[in-house]
Amino acid sequence: MRRPRSSSLLIALGIMGTLALITYTAIRFASNDGSSLLLLTPVRAASTPGAEDASPSSRTRALLIATAPSATATSPGPGGQPTTPSPTPQAAYAGQLQAPVPQHTPLAGGALSEDWNPPPLEVPLARHPFDHYWLIRPVASSHNNAGLSYYPYGSNGPGDNLRIHHGIDLANPIGVEVYAAADGTVIWADRGHFNEYESITAYGNTIVIEHDFGYRGQPVYTLYAHLSALLVTPGQRVQSGQVIGLIGNTGQVSGPHVHFEVRVGRDSYYAVRNPDLWMAPYAGTGTIAGMIALEDGEPLYDAPITLINLATGQVVRRTTTYAGFGVNPDDRWNENFVIPNVPAGHYLVTSHYNDLIWSGEVEVLVGMTNWVDMEHGTAEDEPLPAYLDPEHPEGEESPSAP
Repeated sequence: MRRPRSSSLLIALGIMGTLALITYTAIRFASNDGSSLLLLTPVRAASTPGAEDASPSSRTRALLIATAPSATATSPGPGGQPTTPSPTPQAAYAGQLQAPVPQHTPLAGGALSEDWNPPPLEVPLARHPFDHYWLIRPVASSHNNAGLSYYPYGSNGPGDNLRIHHGIDLANPIGVEVYAAADGTVIWADRGHFNEYESITAYGNTIVIEHDFGYRGQPVYTLYAHLSALLVTPGQRVQSGQVIGLIGNTGQVSGPHVHFEVRVGRDSYYAVRNPDLWMAPYAGTGTIAGMIALEDGEPLYDAPITLINLATGQVVRRTTTYAGFGVNPDDRWNENFVIPNVPAGHYLVTSHYNDLIWSGEVEVLVGMTNWVDMEHGTAEDEPLPAYLDPEHPEGEESPSAP
């Protein structure tokens, strides 16, 4: 018996309606899992000026500017960090994500895991008259938001073969949101960074914000480099915690991250300050700062610094003094080394250079910079302790442990 044509049509429409309902439910479920999605719309290469003559690799490096309105963060959490994702671009060149999201990101100093950090303290914060912890971290605590421990501000790298670092690097997969560190006005959002003071091409897609506050009568700027997406434009007002871009690997990089700088006085590569003295420390931690100097008062460059927890006798952190010219100490602290995000407690800081030895004890208080006075002697006065040897690993008990 043949079914009427109208019955077959009704059955087909019913099946299509069921499939549509299933698809809609799946999309709603996927969009409610707390992840932020980057929706990519295919665009013909010819739609980009000069694309007819451009190679695929040059198109990959092309500047990515979002077509969606600039997004603002919702429901700020501790320290001004947003607790829910903000909208990402609705259209982009798919190739401009540069590379697949890596499955592993190296841990940075202070990070407890690859995908979580303790919440930072709320800003503004100044528990010492010299302090100015006024900036939130430009990446949320659900990702890595501590600088790489082996390449901090002022370092020339573990092999002494990198350029002296004028900021800190927050390593994360491509596409992780980057936030404005404080209220201000965008003064640059483009490839590289060019002004009367500098012409930098190595920074890739870069944003610079001039903030609403100054410091000791001078303007304060923050710079965000190597982004895959720029979500703001020059002249735009932004608020603390607003999404301004996405982490990428544009410019000269060895992996995806955001390079973050604090500049005081002018928007210049040579007006930088240590960001770890401007971003609020993690809850339960403080910052150690100090100066290693020779007898004539000259700062000692690239000297090894060892931090020992006196309660456990363990080496817990290693760093160096600033490696040379071009990076500045804080206007008030005048330090040449900083150890950020140190849990509250009693510590010994040591250093050495040839036959000279420096040491000092410091009690780390939460939410502030803790200055350590470094007294120096010679190896003739006291044999060089084995734990000053860079080969002595962190986390192992020092020979002089109580």
